[in-house]
Amino acid sequence: MTGNDLPANPSVLNTTVLSNFAHIDQLWIVADLSGICTVPVVREELEHGVANHPYLQEALDALDDEIPVAAISDTVANREAVVGEHLDPGEAQAFALADAHDGRLLTDDGDARSFAKDQGVTVVGSVGVLLAAIDAGRIDEATADEWLSKWIDEIGYYAPYRTISEYR
Repeated sequence: MTGNDLPANPSVLNTTVLSNFAHIDQLWIVADLSGICTVPVVREELEHGVANHPYLQEALDALDDEIPVAAISDTVANREAVVGEHLDPGEAQAFALADAHDGRLLTDDGDARSFAKDQGVTVVGSVGVLLAAIDAGRIDEATADEWLSKWIDEIGYYAPYRTISEYR
């Protein structure tokens, strides 16, 4: 995927959201999002993490076919270099791509979320993806609660609430 075939207003995945859905073996939820893609640094982060978190292999296997990995243009690379002072590498590259193409950033990282919001980039986290899937009739609230509980109890995901209804 190059800048020329990048969808308009892409939904750019960072590692956190991708790894959460890989952990529960439900990558189809994020793979079916409109304009979904990720960035090369996220692939690198998944490759580095798979030895300690084998479920990340599913996310790696989904890249390219189900979840395209966007090529980084010079414009995006320049923006990435500037924001890299504020964000970790995967977050910086995903933010730069979303920002350059009027997209949205999918991340759960608090610092990245705050930075993106300050820069006017729309941010969605794992819980937001669950809420959207419920609203679209793709899953029910009980399923979303089950998945949220697995993230909290099994991989230490921080969430202010334990049930989806508390987010509405």
